[in-house]
Amino acid sequence: MQIMKKIFTIVSLILGFLNASAKHITGGEIIYDYISSTPNSKTYRITLILFRDENCINPCAEMPPNVYIGVFNNDNNQLFGGSAAFGGAIEVNRNSLQNLPLNAVPICITNPPSLNYNAGFYSFTIELPNNSNGYTAAYQTCCRIENTNNINNMSDGAGATYTTSIPGLNKLGATIPDSSPRFSKGISVVCRNNDFILDFSATDPDGDVLVYSMCSAYNGGGATNAGNRPPDPPPYGSVNYVNGFTSFSPLGPLASMNTQTGIISGIAPEEGKYVVSVCVSSYRNGNLIAVHRKDFIITVAPCDFASADLLPEYITCDGFSFQFINRSQSPLNETFYWEFGEPSSGTRDTSTAEIGSHTYADTGIYTVKFVVNRGTPCADSTTTKLKVYPGYFPAADNISPICKGIAVQFSDLTTATYGTVNNWSWDFGIEGTDIDVSTVKNPTYIYTVPGDYTATLIVGSSKGCIDTVTTLVKIVEKPEFIVTNDTLICSVDSLQLSSFAPAGGGSVAWSPNYNINNTTIFNPIVWPKTDTTYKVTYTDNFGCIATDEVVVMVVDSVTLSAARDTSICRTDQVRLRLNSNGLKYIWTPSATLDDGTVKNPLAIPVDSITMYRVQANIGSCVDFDSIEVRTHPYPQANAGPDQTICFGASANLQASGGSFYSWSPAIFLNNTQIANPVSTFPFVDSINYAVTVRDTMGCPKPVTDSMKLTIIRIIADAGPRDTAVVLGQPLQLTATGSDRFLWTSTSPPETPPNWLSNPNIFNPVVLAQDDIEYVVTASNSIGCADTDTILVKLYKLAADIYVPTAFSPNGDGTNDVLKPLALGLLSIDAFRIYNRWGQLLFTTSQIGEGWNGMFKGSDQSTGTYVWYAEGRNYKNQRFQKKGYVVLIR
Repeated sequence: MQIMKKIFTIVSLILGFLNASAKHITGGEIIYDYISSTPNSKTYRITLILFRDENCINPCAEMPPNVYIGVFNNDNNQLFGGSAAFGGAIEVNRNSLQNLPLNAVPICITNPPSLNYNAGFYSFTIELPNNSNGYTAAYQTCCRIENTNNINNMSDGAGATYTTSIPGLNKLGATIPDSSPRFSKGISVVCRNNDFILDFSATDPDGDVLVYSMCSAYNGGGATNAGNRPPDPPPYGSVNYVNGFTSFSPLGPLASMNTQTGIISGIAPEEGKYVVSVCVSSYRNGNLIAVHRKDFIITVAPCDFASADLLPEYITCDGFSFQFINRSQSPLNETFYWEFGEPSSGTRDTSTAEIGSHTYADTGIYTVKFVVNRGTPCADSTTTKLKVYPGYFPAADNISPICKGIAVQFSDLTTATYGTVNNWSWDFGIEGTDIDVSTVKNPTYIYTVPGDYTATLIVGSSKGCIDTVTTLVKIVEKPEFIVTNDTLICSVDSLQLSSFAPAGGGSVAWSPNYNINNTTIFNPIVWPKTDTTYKVTYTDNFGCIATDEVVVMVVDSVTLSAARDTSICRTDQVRLRLNSNGLKYIWTPSATLDDGTVKNPLAIPVDSITMYRVQANIGSCVDFDSIEVRTHPYPQANAGPDQTICFGASANLQASGGSFYSWSPAIFLNNTQIANPVSTFPFVDSINYAVTVRDTMGCPKPVTDSMKLTIIRIIADAGPRDTAVVLGQPLQLTATGSDRFLWTSTSPPETPPNWLSNPNIFNPVVLAQDDIEYVVTASNSIGCADTDTILVKLYKLAADIYVPTAFSPNGDGTNDVLKPLALGLLSIDAFRIYNRWGQLLFTTSQIGEGWNGMFKGSDQSTGTYVWYAEGRNYKNQRFQKKGYVVLIR
């Protein structure tokens, strides 16, 4: 027990160390090497290789000194060869530590990344008994480098599992040796949005044929820290790819893998960390031996370099002109040089434009050369092939609509001027399956569910032209087939049934064969004597079947009963209704009907009495009836004329045209239910009264009319305030409030004269000889009026400014403010107060304003102050004046 406690203590210390370093592990692979064999077993050296980024951020830990690897028997998924102290895993010490080589770095690179990786090797030898399905060696860790761009490494199970599969007897004989492939270990510089090459090639000690593919990176399974427990048995789960990346496209849509060489190339994504997992399958004599894998986190750096990057091959199938665009958009690409591979075009064969455009004279395959920064140390060049084979027109067709379960015939209608159309890839548009495909030129496909499908054809030619076309496929439950509605027939008549197939073609079969002239035509004639249901089966040209039926009811007479006679308001409309089984109707007179041939027409009669007659037919069976419609005029509502009254008066309203009246709104009205209510003393500007009229003359519908009551309120205004003048000073009065005015006076009592220029205008001029109060009466044409007064005070003094000699600003309400008296003045341009030191204390230019004895919020002391004034009198003569005033507290 004490020994086990010591082991777990040691393990815990190791685990803490491993957990600290786990997030710096950037990838790994497990390889195996054949050592020897016996008739019953084989001995292998198994090596785990862990890759670590040395450019870590604290805390940084060393490569793990030891790890725990599980070897699983694939026949039963049980661990083999490990220690019970570690749950069946094998403890393996690190054998060596190597720096990884840096592949060629592009010249003239800007902001080059610092790449420093090493690899830790953990090897052990194990003898494995022969079994059927071989063995799986695995190592698991909980964590990957944080903030990877293409996987969610913050979720559960975002760690890593590195495995290798050792083949069993079902792949190799008991003594046949096999060693796994092993990937190259060079590190490449990858710059964002630039051309790149990653070498994931592998070598195989046995010379097996290797085929490469992208595959899912494995998560860490149940690992909670760095390899502290035996790994889970296979199978293993995938990490969660995010941001549009997948296991087959871990570096985005512009990067791809060469399945024969293991080289990944293309245009790099944005800067960051990307998990890439590559699987290599070993084939011997055409038989798959095993699948080996490598998991590595690629660093895409924010670097840049000049690059000439074209695809290996281009083709133009729709014209002789083509544009070449450098896939590298680096700003370091400063100059450009193109050779289009057609020397016969003369000077047009070269170009220094950024985008290379050329029109070729003939078909063929041309070698194009492209150079950026030609003649400089940062130059880069590339070549590509262009195939020029215009006149390629892809097209496809299908025979539809067609029923489910019937084979749809698809046809390739593509034409090619050069070469032959020789490659077809059909996808028949069924979601959720990958078996709805064909490589036949004109395939058939059976759809089992009705609906609209989009079939896709990728079609290619022997010259390399390839394009995609789509075709809509309509699958129906049954063919479209239209049959006449159920109907009636008079017992002495015959009837033609009608059916129609919009798609055309096909055949029909009617049953029963009872009183029918032909059971195999679309429009047979029948003459049943009893109610009969004729059934019809339609079969289109592809074998699709639809069925329908027509019920023919047989009668000996027509039932016809019109609604009762009615009355309506004139100009209204009424629906004429019948109870009838007729198939055809004729109404007279039809001039005031919307349709004289329907069962229930809409009538708008104009005469006082209109008799509508109707004939109903079922073939030769006929009957008649009629409806009388009387019309009555609407009441002639009249609310009376609009009225205008003076404020304070009442208005007598008067309506006519009916027997019953209802007024609204009810405001100010003494009664709303009579023809002649009184609006009593309304005190608003105006009211719109509406009266609703009904009568007892036959039209019960109400009619409404309205009138407007306007209330005029005059407010006379004789002017802004009482005023003062001096003898000889003219004063112009100004009144407002209406458009008619009359000025009178209350003193002196004798009138006229009252010193006015004209008493009948709004602005007479007065030349007062004494104090006088004027009264102005403002009125309008209907007698509304109001009065106002203004007092004119006459001073028999010269026009001047008069300032008191003393004032007492003590707040008692008497003589608190020093105000100059302006008599006969047009304006005071300045009125100022100074203290005895000449300091300005107060100034104004407004008549009526004065000094309250304060300066800057402080009361001024008792004493003598100087005032100064200037302005203009009513004769527009300027004056200046000054004096003294005593402030008394």
